[in-house]
Amino acid sequence: MTTGGPTQENFEKLLRWLDPDRDKAAEKYERIRLRLIRIFSSRGCFEADALADQTVNVVTSRIDWLLENYVGDPGLYFYGVAKNVYKEWIKRQSRPAPPPPADPKPPEVEQLASHLDKCLELLSPRDKDLVLRYHEFDRQKKIQYRKKLAEEWGFTRNALRIKLFHIHARLRECLELRLRDEPLG
Repeated sequence: MTTGGPTQENFEKLLRWLDPDRDKAAEKYERIRLRLIRIFSSRGCFEADALADQTVNVVTSRIDWLLENYVGDPGLYFYGVAKNVYKEWIKRQSRPAPPPPADPKPPEVEQLASHLDKCLELLSPRDKDLVLRYHEFDRQKKIQYRKKLAEEWGFTRNALRIKLFHIHARLRECLELRLRDEPLG
């Protein structure tokens, strides 16, 4: 099961489910996420970070049910979901890759880039700088750079992720509004 990113409201509920104290909740979230990455990596998954995020997204999408019904260690629920996410990943790896999607027409790409640029301009200069720098590198370089970026901004890595989650949510909302008012094509 693949889900889109969690809503800000659901992510806040997830943190409260982990612990009523926000700092303790953030620590628990970080420990669970790092453990998920280790689990996926130990199984030879080269997309461990992405699968950990997917697992968190699945759990977050079920947060209302969990708050009402789940009793026990939240970490165990994450690990159960991770097993299913990993099984799906294995199935995808054994299938032949589908043909790549047709590239959007250049005018659509330019239009989408223009919308994103306008949304970025609505951010504070500090938030704009942070989001652009956060997405500078790929793979291992990305991990090291984000550690450095968190230190530079005086954040823990988890606090940096949460900050970026909020910025991304604002950008997503802005893009959705712009695309509704001026669809691609």
